[in-house]
Amino acid sequence: MKFLHHTFSDLYARQDNWLTRIDVRIKMLYVTLLLSLNVWTKNATVPLFFLFVSFLLLFTIKIPFTAIIRNMSLPIVFAMLIFLVKSLHEGKQVWLSISILGYNLAFRGEGIWSGLHVCSKILGGVSLLMLFSFTTTIGRLCTGLTWFRIPNTVIELLAFMYRYSFLLLDEASTMWTAQKSRLGHVSWKKTIHSLGILGGLLVIRAFDRAERTHDAMCARGYEGGGILTIPLPPWGKKEYISCIGMVLIIPILVYIGNMRLC
Repeated sequence: MKFLHHTFSDLYARQDNWLTRIDVRIKMLYVTLLLSLNVWTKNATVPLFFLFVSFLLLFTIKIPFTAIIRNMSLPIVFAMLIFLVKSLHEGKQVWLSISILGYNLAFRGEGIWSGLHVCSKILGGVSLLMLFSFTTTIGRLCTGLTWFRIPNTVIELLAFMYRYSFLLLDEASTMWTAQKSRLGHVSWKKTIHSLGILGGLLVIRAFDRAERTHDAMCARGYEGGGILTIPLPPWGKKEYISCIGMVLIIPILVYIGNMRLC
C-alpha cells in the first residue's frame, strides 16, 4: 500500500525548482493544448516527442527514475494490452505468426501500426499529466481552476476527493495488514478471495465515512465555498513570453502531427 501512497502524493510538487515556480495558469494552458494535440495527431511522432520531453524535464528537477516508472506502470500495462488486441484482431496482412500451446497467434501489420499509434498516444498523454502532477500541488491547481472561472462546486469536489483518497488508502492498508496477519494471502486463491472481501468492505466504509463527514460539516454550518485559494499575481513578462512561445510551438506540432508517415 505504500506504493499507492507514493503514487498519489504531491511530495515532489512541494519542492522548490524551476518547474514548480512556473505560473500554474501557464502550465494548465500548455497541458490542455498539448493533450488536445496528442489526441488529434495522426502519427506517433508528436506523442513520442511529448514522452521524451516530459522525461527530460523530470530528470532536470531530479525526479527519481523509479518514481516515474511507478507512476507509469499501470498505463504501460494498458497500452501493452491494447497493442496486443489490435495487432491480433485488426487488419488482414499477417506479419508474424507463432504457435503457443497449440494456439496460432497471427500478428497483423495494420494492427501493429495502429496499436503502436494508440500506445504512443497513451504514453504521451500520461507523461504530460505526470509532468504536471509532479510540479503542481493540489492547492495551486484549485487556485488556477478558480482563475479560469470553473464552478466552485467542481473545485470543492476535487479538493475533497484528493483529501479523502489518502484516508481511503489508509483504510485499505489497515484491512490489508489485518488480512495478511490472518494468513489471507498465503495462496493465489486466498489472495483473490481476500481482495474481493477487501474491495466490498472498502466501498461500504467509504459510504459510511462520507455520511459521517457530511453530517459533521453540516453541524458546523458548512454551506459550500469554503475552499481557500491563494490569490494569483498579475501576469508578468515571463508569462507573456510563455504565451508567445505557445503560439509559435503549437502550429509546428500541428503540422508534424498532420503528416502521414509510411
